Amino acid sequence: MIVHAVLIDAVSIQRYVFGSNKLKENLGGSHLIQDIYRTHLRNAIKEIFPNYHDTDFDAWEAQPETCLIETPGAFFEIGYIGGGNALLFFKEKDHATTFIKSWTKSLLAHTPGVVTAVADDTFDLSDFPTQNKQLFKKLQANKYQFIPQTIIPRHGITSECPHTGYSMDVWNEKEDADEREYVSGVAYAKICASKAATNKLEQQFAEVLQDGYCFTDQLDKLGQLKGEDSHVAIVHIDGNGMGERFRNAASLKAIRDLSKSVRSATVESFRALLTTTTTQFPHIQDALGFDNEKRQFYPRDDKSNKLVVPIRSIIMGGDDITFVCDGKLGVYFAKIFLEAFEKRNASDDLPLSACAGIAITKAKYPFYRGCKLAEQLCKSAKKRRKDEGNNGSWLDFHIAYGGFSGTLEEIRASHYKAAQGKLPFGPYSIGNHHEHGIDTFIENIGALTVTPPPEKQFPRSKLKELRQVITLGKDATSRFVQELEAYGLQLPKIKGCSYQKTLWENSKTPYFDMVEIMEFYPLKLEETQ
Repeated sequence: MIVHAVLIDAVSIQRYVFGSNKLKENLGGSHLIQDIYRTHLRNAIKEIFPNYHDTDFDAWEAQPETCLIETPGAFFEIGYIGGGNALLFFKEKDHATTFIKSWTKSLLAHTPGVVTAVADDTFDLSDFPTQNKQLFKKLQANKYQFIPQTIIPRHGITSECPHTGYSMDVWNEKEDADEREYVSGVAYAKICASKAATNKLEQQFAEVLQDGYCFTDQLDKLGQLKGEDSHVAIVHIDGNGMGERFRNAASLKAIRDLSKSVRSATVESFRALLTTTTTQFPHIQDALGFDNEKRQFYPRDDKSNKLVVPIRSIIMGGDDITFVCDGKLGVYFAKIFLEAFEKRNASDDLPLSACAGIAITKAKYPFYRGCKLAEQLCKSAKKRRKDEGNNGSWLDFHIAYGGFSGTLEEIRASHYKAAQGKLPFGPYSIGNHHEHGIDTFIENIGALTVTPPPEKQFPRSKLKELRQVITLGKDATSRFVQELEAYGLQLPKIKGCSYQKTLWENSKTPYFDMVEIMEFYPLKLEETQ
């Protein structure tokens, strides 16, 4: 059957969502992106087909064997929604054209700043794989040919919005009286959507949060201690090889099945992480340094007085998720999520895996830069995974110190090289990799900090010296190892390697990462599992 297909895509989603340093606006931006494929899509369709009901829009998830549009009297159907795209089918070309006009007009009014791309063409449902690939090629070509203007251009008679850099054109009455100000339409739309984003998330995970916990929209309420150098961890996780799996799907039904199963795996993995968080909550308070006897109380919501969970998802769709949490929990939470994700099932019967990037930054570090760093760390983990045979899940982390700018690769090349090689040892595999396994890495951090008996523990002075000695030449590292032996101290071992005796092997050392992450990994929580 020949129909008319419309493939729609949101462009530069990360830049739109994370274009502000305020978590509230990031959450609102994410909610608006999700809403373009729900509320705005439905409204545009209802303008063309007033008799369509809301339940009709979810019919594609019923995964029929054949396309519903083949049914007499059906003029429109959703092929699928997932991976930042939506594929729609119309019997008439005029209906497709009218939809594109109505949908993009709605976005201009309600989601200023969102840039979209559209491809439309005739589509033979009997040859879905070939037709789908051709439609994606056309979409890619359209992205290069035309970038729509979706915001009011900045002009000389207005001030610049401090949140977005666009013209101030809306009075923001949503904030408290002392924080109200003129902002851009882009910022205002995100602010208005932020509350809906929080409500939706709390409803989705209500059975885990119960009546005692809630999510926050403020970075400084994720569990950091007041008066101390507070850090947050921005975690970006992306599924491995999912694009190829979708492209290789043999039918529309196969894509629908895969889209639904992968989305479910992501949501359920976050649910497992959230369940662990609430179950371990007393231990998490202890690991973060809260002590009621010293009058250090864990953050609560100002209105509900509920305890704020130290994690907040920002983007969660398809096979990827971005969340922010207390800096001490970033690697720990990423590990739990990846382990949960690997246990889920996909409809194509192939194993699921993902890679994670964890950027640990100060709370006032530019948020967009932190998110880009997390993305680059995720790509670093994917590269190592590819080099190791495309097996399993991997993660990479970086602690961002002020003053270093540029990409992850540039920062590491300029500031993380020593006389004997490169300092970062990761990425790390979720599982039992002989050299780069995350479990071995965590075990060795513990061995470096809490090795019994007490008289054989590493003094903090020696740990600091270890960090400095690693950057020096072979003579310095050799003397340091001899000194440790004289004190009866021993560095953690890695099976099959001689790092314990030389610190370096093949221009690599595992000890820099151990010392680096030591203050940002909650070893106490490992004992409670």
